[in-house]
Amino acid sequence: MEILCAVLAAAMFGAGHYMSGTASRRRGPVAVAYWTQFGVVAVALTLLLAQPAEGWDTAALLWGGAAAGGGVVGSLCLYAALSRATFTLAVGASTVTTTVTPALVALVFLGEQASPLRLVLVALSMLTVWLLVSQKRGEGVAVVTSPLPVITGPISVVDGVSQDGVVGVDSSGSLGHAQSGDRRGPRSSEHSTRPGAPPSSRSGWSAAALPLAGGLGYAVELVGVAQIPQQSFTQGLAAWAVVSLAVMLVIFMVRGGGTSIARRSRLVPRGRDGALVVLAGGFSAAGMMLFHLSAAGIGLATTSAVVAVYPAVPILLAVVILRERPSMRGWAGLACAAVVVGLGALSTLLQG
Repeated sequence: MEILCAVLAAAMFGAGHYMSGTASRRRGPVAVAYWTQFGVVAVALTLLLAQPAEGWDTAALLWGGAAAGGGVVGSLCLYAALSRATFTLAVGASTVTTTVTPALVALVFLGEQASPLRLVLVALSMLTVWLLVSQKRGEGVAVVTSPLPVITGPISVVDGVSQDGVVGVDSSGSLGHAQSGDRRGPRSSEHSTRPGAPPSSRSGWSAAALPLAGGLGYAVELVGVAQIPQQSFTQGLAAWAVVSLAVMLVIFMVRGGGTSIARRSRLVPRGRDGALVVLAGGFSAAGMMLFHLSAAGIGLATTSAVVAVYPAVPILLAVVILRERPSMRGWAGLACAAVVVGLGALSTLLQG
């Protein structure tokens, strides 16, 4: 039962990220990341009202708040990494770090058994996410922020930047980021280098450190959610949702793009895209609940390894809906994802 919760959590994350990634093509990643929190809060508060508690659990609130802080820090670091490093390094390193860190925490600090099968499961999960995010892509856009929107698709890109302000990846895998209407190409900074010139040591360090910091932030989010006490989980989930919404509101008002009047007009999700993103946020909240149930039953190490392969879901949806064709590396990643789920089920049977 618990392994099914882990698989369903991965499906929820993947489907939700596919929907929010689709909307981010038109609305931009910052607005979509902010709008997603409305769906998260709606589900979290509904669950809290459905299971009212006699008093507030401080531990649940603290773990929920810590999880929210980790997720926000992870998002900020990954967005920064996407402007300084290649797509494969930024997303691959952050996602692999998100995969292995909760497992290490579980094995070293939480007393979970480091069985050979569990170690193989974690290692194969790392290989899977690397294959999925490092496959070669044609000219187009890739909005991949783990565990926020994950999507690839053929969008018109001008100098590495899509026309609606999302992060673009060209055929060589280099990234650019700009606000809506910007045609200047990849964001310039004081640490940028001329084409062909060796990167400065400071730029090199930031390109390597930011993805790792992003992965650690997301790992804190997963570990925090897993540590919320079972009996007061709805309180912790609500704290995670509300804190995330408050912080993302500040980020949106500062970095949402456009004039202040334009940003205020987008404070509340609107239209078809808004409804889609709110639904995606609901999927993410449901996924976190399933993640918690799975971790409580079969352990954080196994759960995090299975859930980490969720990028396979939006890739499969892109194949079915957008008729995209993954590269050989992408197909290998999808095959590895299936093996990870099978090994997770086997590990659960042997553990039981």
